[in-house]
Amino acid sequence: MTRGGDNEVTGRRPQVHLLIATHTTRHLDTCLASLSILAPLPDTVTVTCDVSSSEIEHLLDRVWTRVCASLSRSDRHPPPLFHVSRPHQGRARLNQVRNNGVRAILSHGGRTEDLLLVIDGDMTLAPDAIESYQRHLDHKADVVVPYRINLSEDATGFLTADFILNSPQDAAARLTPNRDQAASLEARDARYRRQLWQKRWMPLIGKRHKPKILGGHHAVRLGPLIEINGYDEEYTGYGYDDDDLARRLHQRGGLRWAIAVASIPAFHLWHPTRAPASPTRAEGYTRFTRRDLPVRAVRGIENPIDQPLPRTRQVAGLAPAVSHEPPTHSSDIAPDPATPTEEPNSA
Repeated sequence: MTRGGDNEVTGRRPQVHLLIATHTTRHLDTCLASLSILAPLPDTVTVTCDVSSSEIEHLLDRVWTRVCASLSRSDRHPPPLFHVSRPHQGRARLNQVRNNGVRAILSHGGRTEDLLLVIDGDMTLAPDAIESYQRHLDHKADVVVPYRINLSEDATGFLTADFILNSPQDAAARLTPNRDQAASLEARDARYRRQLWQKRWMPLIGKRHKPKILGGHHAVRLGPLIEINGYDEEYTGYGYDDDDLARRLHQRGGLRWAIAVASIPAFHLWHPTRAPASPTRAEGYTRFTRRDLPVRAVRGIENPIDQPLPRTRQVAGLAPAVSHEPPTHSSDIAPDPATPTEEPNSA
């Protein structure tokens, strides 16, 4: 894998692939609309879903048309948007859904030197986020550790898709940390840098997953992610899937980590949380505390847990869309045409 700069063989600059994971329409329109104020734009956008939902499909078609129209008015070319889905499997399988998105990105030209930028469908990125990620790519980072700002219910209610698309400059101003938010991010940034220094020079001290990765907003090159077989699909339900990813990337070793907590925030849109009262009650806690888990996930990008064959389609914007069926390692279970009831979005 070539780190940073142009690919030595093709001369192609590493790309940024935005992956949005969700299972609900809640806040997804705002998330998509906020892409219109990013400068520059990601090279591709993939929405990957834990449900097969006509409501999500129609929302993507409707909002993406508006996003493309907004971009065209400023002579900006929209990236391709892909929608990956399969029927719900009875419980949340966020890591499998992320892996489904990664496989789709790889099938559409993603390369090992490219950056996978992952957010949840209830997040909005700061306007200069992609520029910042590209800068870290140029400085040869393999893993970028950003963070988030939790918006209040009132602030979330104001930050709608209509507001962003109709008043992009005002929306961009709202997606900028205020003084208190910036101070909090700076303090966390300094703590993460100390943890990274400790990991490098005193590896036997400190927690094996620190500095941690935030599941709802993180970035890693596709090469290292493929080497550890992506996201561990044996984590289901709520919690610790992101800590597991951080642990395995740290244990893999040899990677260049960039702490960008203070410089690349995302904004988490308010909703009722389903986080347990105690972290130790999260479904993933018992698995995460095990000491026998390998660096390379057993069930991941390769050898996924059985599921219906995911469907991938390109969402039409201003150009005709095409339908794709990307390669999958899942067993060929016939898709269930019924749309399952959506569960509450995770925090």
